[in-house]
Amino acid sequence: MDSDVSEAVAELRELRRGRGLLADDVHRRVGPRLRIFCGIDASDPPAAIRRKLVLALTEQCRRLPSDLRLAVQVALALHETADHKFLHERLEWLASQFDRDPRTARRRIDEGLRILAESVVDPRDAAPAATPTPFAADGWFVASMRATLRFDVDPPRLIEERLVVATADDLDEVVSSLSIPRRPGPPAPSPSGLMATMLYGGEIVETRRPSRGHARFVVRLPRPLNLGEQHEFSIEYVAYPRAQLPPYYAVVPLRRYDHVQTRVRFGTDRLPAKIWRLSGVHPRVVDEFTPGPERVAIDSIGEVRVEFFNLRQGLSYGLQWEPSSEPP
Repeated sequence: MDSDVSEAVAELRELRRGRGLLADDVHRRVGPRLRIFCGIDASDPPAAIRRKLVLALTEQCRRLPSDLRLAVQVALALHETADHKFLHERLEWLASQFDRDPRTARRRIDEGLRILAESVVDPRDAAPAATPTPFAADGWFVASMRATLRFDVDPPRLIEERLVVATADDLDEVVSSLSIPRRPGPPAPSPSGLMATMLYGGEIVETRRPSRGHARFVVRLPRPLNLGEQHEFSIEYVAYPRAQLPPYYAVVPLRRYDHVQTRVRFGTDRLPAKIWRLSGVHPRVVDEFTPGPERVAIDSIGEVRVEFFNLRQGLSYGLQWEPSSEPP
């Protein structure tokens, strides 16, 4: 195993020479282990090879500690500020960021590359981008999402924060969607009452309503993203009184989602009778409001938090609850 890791380290070091992954000849310097890890085929043209390298290695860098992440990004010329022509110039820039000498910067690079090499050799714990998984056709996926539902206020407020990754150059728009679920009994209200406010990271330039219960918000980014670059944005939603909303919050991904964290704040004066976790269930199961097996405890301040990784498209992930029968 150690010899395998050493070979993978050598392949990664070969990529950092010169302009790193921006080098014209990078497709000729990809070793056999990295070809397998990144899903590179013998028939892939140079542009496709570079794209697969950037996506897979950018994804793995996200899992490194912050100092090692910066070191590896700079070494491979994945950092937007440190795209110098030569490795020694990028080393000097990195040393200045650490306020250390270049030897310390090089040690950080070596440490980070070794951790990456371990994923190359044993990819069982690697991120999904390491395999030739199809990406969304419109050029981006969600690396991480944090959702906070304030159910202790009326009307409730929902804040969603997304970290997106570009899978193509010149990505200047993304889309955030929200559905108004239908409650048993009276028809669900029209989504025209839904208000979306951009908190940071972009500008809502268009609202699309393909159906009565679904709204899509087109977000223009501050600047176009290139392949592998990340960007975070946040939107706050306010819609209808608490009594008109069904007792759940769920993410149903229609593209790749690597990580979702959901937090619901009920407060201490209207705690639900039961709360259960939705871990990749069919949306119809959610609509039936049948308590699931994964019960969740509420904390002392009336909050519940759950996390999900590597979500499957078309399934529901989140929290559902049975409201208390006691009056508020």
